[in-house]
Amino acid sequence: MKKKLIFHIGHSAGFYSEFNNMVLAILYCRRHNIDFEIYSHDANFGYEKGWDDFFLPFCKKTKWNGHHYINKRYDNPKGGKRKLLMDFYKFLHPHTYLTPDLWNDFRHIDQTEMNTKEVRDAVKPIVNEIYRFNRQTQAEIEDLMNSINIDGPYIGFHIRGGDKTAEHDILNVEQYISKAEKQSGIRTAFVYTDDYDFITLLNHKYPDWKIYTLTSEDEHGYYHQKFLKLSPAEKRNNLLKMFASMEYLRKSEYAFCTFSSNPGMFLGMCMGDKAIGVDFDNWRIW
Repeated sequence: MKKKLIFHIGHSAGFYSEFNNMVLAILYCRRHNIDFEIYSHDANFGYEKGWDDFFLPFCKKTKWNGHHYINKRYDNPKGGKRKLLMDFYKFLHPHTYLTPDLWNDFRHIDQTEMNTKEVRDAVKPIVNEIYRFNRQTQAEIEDLMNSINIDGPYIGFHIRGGDKTAEHDILNVEQYISKAEKQSGIRTAFVYTDDYDFITLLNHKYPDWKIYTLTSEDEHGYYHQKFLKLSPAEKRNNLLKMFASMEYLRKSEYAFCTFSSNPGMFLGMCMGDKAIGVDFDNWRIW
């Protein structure tokens, strides 16, 4: 009997971390002839239906709530009620993998089966296939994008603050500008950031640049645990603005980003060599 993986998306991390790992899991499953399904009913980015709240369906979905307890990101239980429930589930479904069963395999595919560039090239069509907004989301994203209406070619910056400081050093704006000016003569930029202080600094230090953003003046860093405490309506509005900002970056001539962040990893998958790392020269699995 053919194996299948039920991937739990929206379990515990930020959206692009969840999405990027799902893409790697799909790549792994396709290379190994494993069917792919998702569980997203409890997705931390959802408010009613999980994945379908924002995106078009692309695969089978399961709604069995037990996945909330046993199908965690990389945590196979060692004992207790969760272990008993998982053992019983696997007894009934011996041909089904859960997310932690294959986590290390698809996360390290660039070390075991393909080189990193081959992975990046292989996931690009997968992203194009599944990263498709539903009609309502697409309309709201377009409204947000039209609210600033950039004329002519532009480049993109993704500058992350907030809880990213716990994972990696935050780069200063000079490093972004320096790299951009070496790459292109364009002096119009869309900046996706979680901290408006970066916008203020860019406008002050580089008056010859035209800076656009959807970040509001009261935003001073993204903290995932704080995001999880927002109301469903607040979460949805924040996610719509994030998606609109990422669309601006995806449509830019070049997107300067950090490959040590999941938005940067995502941009590399979408844009190939047009996504340029400010922290690392080459795209990587993060």
